[in-house]
Amino acid sequence: MERKEEFELIVTIVNGGFSSQVVDSAKDAGAGGATLIKGRGTGIHETNNFLGVQIQPEKDIVIILTPKEDRTKIMQAICKSAGLDTEGQGLCFSLPVEDWSGICHLNNMVEKNSETEQNANEEKEENTAETSEEQ
Repeated sequence: MERKEEFELIVTIVNGGFSSQVVDSAKDAGAGGATLIKGRGTGIHETNNFLGVQIQPEKDIVIILTPKEDRTKIMQAICKSAGLDTEGQGLCFSLPVEDWSGICHLNNMVEKNSETEQNANEEKEENTAETSEEQ
């Protein structure tokens, strides 16, 4: 099956407890959903010592698979609500998705886009035929 639709994987890493802000802003911007993963930071500015024990702060990782044309809008919304200059101190980046399989809601998106495109082409052909008949 040939796929016309191009997808991007948006990855956002925020301080623990801020994933809901990321997901909410992404959904408001058009994302269909997200996957949440728990992690911990290991950067030199992130580790603290408590009673001689090194503590690494919790991180939330949010991944979103989205059509390429929605990527910028979603990333801007995420950065506005949970970016580096917010309490969530989020880092957001995207990666191109070369191929995908078994994703029901994305398959439905592709089918709907194909149907919409096909309907638009049929309407255009009908309008062209009507214009030709009038002349």
